[in-house]
Amino acid sequence: MKKIQKTTIQEIAGMAGVSIATVSRVMNHKGNVREDTRHRILTVLEKNHLNPSSVFLTDQASRTILICAAEIGNSAVHRIISGIQSAAGRSNYRVFILQSKETQLGFDDYREVLHNHTFAGIILIAAAGEPELLETITRSCPLVICAECCDTDGVSVVNIDDAGAARKAADYLVSCGCRKIALMNSSARYSCTRRREEGYTEALEKAGLERNDDWIVHISQTSYNLAFSYGTNLLSLPNRPDGILAVSDVYAIGAIHAARRLGIRVPEDLSVIGFDNISVSSMVDPPLTTLDQPMGHIGCQACELLIERIHNPLATPKKIILDAELIVRESTGAADVNRSKTLAAV
Repeated sequence: MKKIQKTTIQEIAGMAGVSIATVSRVMNHKGNVREDTRHRILTVLEKNHLNPSSVFLTDQASRTILICAAEIGNSAVHRIISGIQSAAGRSNYRVFILQSKETQLGFDDYREVLHNHTFAGIILIAAAGEPELLETITRSCPLVICAECCDTDGVSVVNIDDAGAARKAADYLVSCGCRKIALMNSSARYSCTRRREEGYTEALEKAGLERNDDWIVHISQTSYNLAFSYGTNLLSLPNRPDGILAVSDVYAIGAIHAARRLGIRVPEDLSVIGFDNISVSSMVDPPLTTLDQPMGHIGCQACELLIERIHNPLATPKKIILDAELIVRESTGAADVNRSKTLAAV
């Protein structure tokens, strides 16, 4: 006997331009749905000669959130995922995690997963990708991007002020007496990478300092070994930096160890600032000055925003920008304590 191929609730939601949760409420006669939205869904069912029994729907599928991430082993990403899981659990949602093979998820990653599974919504913790990819995803279900920037209309975002955070860190290095400040940045594929470099450059310009492209490096992944290698190269230059702003605590620790290998003292000869405030940042010698990104809160906010979109597909997309606090420790040279507190509060 020929197997009957059922239309999925995801396909119905895509055709009607609504979330799968809304389709579920209409088909099960539950919850409040605007009359024009209800009519649009019923019209799609009628035009495709479908009735509720011919549409594949499970309660689990309609309450499952897909998390897409490129570097699950990254401590900062892990904290974001923990925040998402906590918020999802409070609202009785399950999570499914997709790790991409690349720093940026592409059509193939989504095509395979979305073809075989139905999700209430997606949280993206990776480079946002091309606008057409985001449009393809949002036609299937609600989408929220966190810890990355996105200028595409119709997409909600939760992130920190990347440019402002980098500017704050570079300002502090200047206040410590640094005049040759290097930047250990991540892959240029990330929008946060570009924005952090903008903030770094603005701080140098404000202080009247030279931007030397030999002091700016891009590291492809969060790797201590790569950071140690890049740090060794930076600090072996004839005109070496006296300050390093690293966009990851892992990068910063690699730079500190490279300095030690070369006989360069931290903070006497070199001041170093990291990013993320991971647990080991206070254990390294010397303890690391760093920018504390509220990763758990970012994940929680992203999940709550997504659930809001699931239950109200017509809600206006939101962009929530959070602050990063400067945590001053011993890896940076002497600076006025009151100034450091002011920078942390900006």
